[in-house]
Amino acid sequence: MALALACSGALALTPTAGAAPAAGTAAVADAACGVDSQAQGQRGNATGDQVSVPRADGRIEQFQTFYDPTAPVSLPFLWHRSQPAPGAEYGDWVRVSATTVGPKSYAVTGIENAAGGIELLWSAYGSFCHSALPSGATEWPAADAFGLQPAPYHGAVTLHRRFNGTILAIASSNLTGRSAESRTLYAQDAAAGAWRPVTSAGLVPEANVGLGQPEVLAELPDHRIRVRAREWNRDRYWTQIEVAPDFGRPSGWWNNQWTLCATPACA
Repeated sequence: MALALACSGALALTPTAGAAPAAGTAAVADAACGVDSQAQGQRGNATGDQVSVPRADGRIEQFQTFYDPTAPVSLPFLWHRSQPAPGAEYGDWVRVSATTVGPKSYAVTGIENAAGGIELLWSAYGSFCHSALPSGATEWPAADAFGLQPAPYHGAVTLHRRFNGTILAIASSNLTGRSAESRTLYAQDAAAGAWRPVTSAGLVPEANVGLGQPEVLAELPDHRIRVRAREWNRDRYWTQIEVAPDFGRPSGWWNNQWTLCATPACA
């Protein structure tokens, strides 16, 4: 999918709390999860794929990006609608945030946390923005920067719910000394939304190799997670596994290095 970033007109971005406003072209890059204060929240044409997030009780949350005809820049916004009961008709679309989605990457992903809330991530200006809708709430909190920053075209964040409700978030990384990084939301911390800090998920031992989006292959019987990732511009696959599982105490960690797979299946 290709979306055009307007070359004329000013984008009024209100930075999130604690962020200093920037001038000129830097304003767009620095306000990754700031808001477009000129957009009036009108739902125009849909774009991209609809994302469905299943709940444990059988309900499904739906997300879709829509253009706003009042926005000064042609980037879409993320909207949400819910089911009141499994199989029921969906409610009205509600805008998640005045933070835009894109450009270059328009990835959106979500998952239900252990407290019944919805964790939502989307790409904005090279970073991933995050908002979490608490259980029973109807209004989304303001977006914040999630911290995982894969390079453009290197894929989205993968979310995986472990056996006990703990959530793993893992993505490729463009930072020196690491090829991927991850964060964890323990089940007991879900209601407070207290994600653990970003940590390295290992380094590919070859120079000039960038990974695409990691994919969870399995949660092993001892609850360690095994992942694989394709090189973003080459048909080779790498795999990585936790040395110890991290599902409720800050004691799990990843191997220092990824291993090249003999086959795409990484069997």
